[in-house]
Amino acid sequence: MKKRMFACFLALATLCGGAWAKNKVIDRPAFKSTSTNDLLPVKVELTKTATIVHFRMACAHWRDWSMDGARLECSGQRYAYQEGRIITHKGKEVLIDEAFEIGKKYVKNAQQDSVILCFEPMPKGAKTFHYVEADNDGAWKIRGIRLDNQLYPLALPPYQRPVDDGEPLQPLTPKHGEATATCILHGGGSFDYFGPSSCDPITGQYESRSLYADSVTVYRHPAYVATRSVWLGCRVDAGMHVDQFPLILIPGETLTLEVDATACLARDGNFAAGRPTNHDCYRLGGTLGDLNQVLLENSFLHFRDIKGLPTYNGGDTSGWCDALWQSIDTLHRGVAERRGYTRRQQDFLRLLLEDYYVRTVQAHTLTDPHARDLMHFRDGRSYYLPPIADRLPYLKANGLDHGEVYEMLKGFADAKEKAAQMRQGHVLPDSVIQTAHPYFRPILRAFNDTTRVAAERLQREAKERMMPTPDVAGAQLLQTIASQYSGKVVFFDLWATWCGPCKKGIAAMEPLKEQLKGKNVVFVYLTNESSPIDEWSKYVIKIPGQHYRIPNTLWNQIPNLGSIPQYYLYNRQGQEVWQQTGFSEKALKDMEKRIAEIVSE
Repeated sequence: MKKRMFACFLALATLCGGAWAKNKVIDRPAFKSTSTNDLLPVKVELTKTATIVHFRMACAHWRDWSMDGARLECSGQRYAYQEGRIITHKGKEVLIDEAFEIGKKYVKNAQQDSVILCFEPMPKGAKTFHYVEADNDGAWKIRGIRLDNQLYPLALPPYQRPVDDGEPLQPLTPKHGEATATCILHGGGSFDYFGPSSCDPITGQYESRSLYADSVTVYRHPAYVATRSVWLGCRVDAGMHVDQFPLILIPGETLTLEVDATACLARDGNFAAGRPTNHDCYRLGGTLGDLNQVLLENSFLHFRDIKGLPTYNGGDTSGWCDALWQSIDTLHRGVAERRGYTRRQQDFLRLLLEDYYVRTVQAHTLTDPHARDLMHFRDGRSYYLPPIADRLPYLKANGLDHGEVYEMLKGFADAKEKAAQMRQGHVLPDSVIQTAHPYFRPILRAFNDTTRVAAERLQREAKERMMPTPDVAGAQLLQTIASQYSGKVVFFDLWATWCGPCKKGIAAMEPLKEQLKGKNVVFVYLTNESSPIDEWSKYVIKIPGQHYRIPNTLWNQIPNLGSIPQYYLYNRQGQEVWQQTGFSEKALKDMEKRIAEIVSE
């Protein structure tokens, strides 16, 4: 074993000029950003005749790979690749040490984990350098590899917890409008939005907006009280995932999120110089900063099952509710004390835990001996969490079906029902809207007016394109529609107004539709209730073809429908002969070919 390792050492020493006596070695160097997790520097050796970079090849165990090129960049100059080695280990034992070849395809190998590349020597006094495989977007790049065994300076000032002034969480006054988060990213990269589409919770209209300016992103989401399930992911450079941030936003309140992307990378990495803490990586501010700090520091609240709490095993629920309630109370006191939360933060943590408690209890029973002990549903503090109409049966079963919070929640559920009718194109008389909760009447009237305008325009300009949904199960929906066009080829395009690839595919199909005029081919467009009626009506008017707006319950029953755009082709006999998920240029050519084949039969 020692002889083998010595032979490898001599080989690399010969390769790089033999100047090992004066080497400078930087172990596990910090770097500023990377476009990949697949290739990471673990050691840099500087000699008079070479710069030797040791990389860990993280992807070799699960996919084939190759490098199209390799170079270093420092102070605007390029330093060429000379030679390299690729090492296969078993534990600490070297199994294979062979010459590395640029452009060669290496098949996956769970033990092939190290690449050592030799470049022209760095200039004396160099502080950092970049590794660049190639200039194309998908190439491996590692920026700012340090040569001083130090981390990059932190972009954010030292974290200080808020001072506890003893003030409790104050009730909110509901306010409909845009809930906003201003996010600032230090160190390069971008924020990505995760989670459900940010539509108005009543009308279903997609009113969210994102404004970008350099490193600042402003997210705006429509809300009636709080909106949750807003997840922002921070990415460094082209694709290195750093962190995710769950946020609660409230109209009229402010929230700022600052992220030091380089510190996040150092925290998640394994640099010899150490690692920053979570508080070095991000900073929350604004009137909601302290509450979002609670949400972010307690990741267990994002999941349905909190470890260590009593589980329901059947039988009487009263004893289980008592045990669960006591455990929630103990958890609250323990977390609040450990984190040093202010009174306001403790109250908000209590709201989050009570929300978990009610959700857990309601999954098994509506009758809860501790329902009246809840801070939640008692006053305007409820508005710090999003309204959930499913809570109404729980509140009614426990005698809490009265008061401002219950009436607001009931009004929210009623407004959603009325808006659901509007989303299907039904214009409601004002007498019906007048029965809504006063808080929701303005938005319902505005949406009703929008629905009326859209309906009138459709009747005037595209009545012949709108088709009623057949009264059949979702599994038979496509077959039933196809049978209505007996003797014709039917092409189904399942799409949505908010789906970019869907709309790109529709536009790309227009020339083909022109070519097929008069050849008994029918283009049928299906969407569901996620497409707002006013937006959908605009597309119905400008897209030739037959249009159906399918209720979500039927839409979810359509066979093999996992994502959109989704395409189906039926022949003249009403039989499905082809289907395709997703749009691409290749898919378009395949569509054209298959349609031509069926038309010519």
